[in-house]
Order: sequence, then structure tokens, then C-alpha cells
Amino acid sequence: MPLKEPVNQGTLATSLCRKMARTLGGGNEHGKDTGDRSLAKALNVLKEMKAAGRTWQEMGERMERGFGASLEKDQLKALVR
Repeated sequence: MPLKEPVNQGTLATSLCRKMARTLGGGNEHGKDTGDRSLAKALNVLKEMKAAGRTWQEMGERMERGFGASLEKDQLKALVR
């Protein structure tokens, strides 16, 4: 679905960081994290995948599987810059 207005990169990045922080902030039902789901870890994983030549689809699937965040290609691009 095309956007009605142009998207400011700074606004997009800020919005994505907030979304990722909300998504990654949870733990299991006992209040203990089952692994490192921090924003810093998610960004590091994305940068490593980009350096390894992974596709945007693979990166998106990894974020959803490992961090519970469903991101589109443009959102992933904004995070790895």
C-alpha cells in the first residue's frame, strides 16, 4: 500500500526503534527473559546478516522468529543504516 506522504527517515527510524523496544521488552510468563531480546542485539543480528549477504526476507523472518517483531523491507533498511 503506497504512502500518502513522503516518509522522513529520522521519523521512520524513531518509530521503528520504539516499536522494536516495545516488542523486545517482554519476558516469559515467570518474568524471566529466555534470551537476549534487546534492541541492541536485534540491530547487531541485522547488521551481521547484511554483512553476510542475507536477503531482506531472511532478515525479516529472523526478526520475527527470534525477536517477535514483524518488519517490512523499508523498516529493515532503516535499521541497518
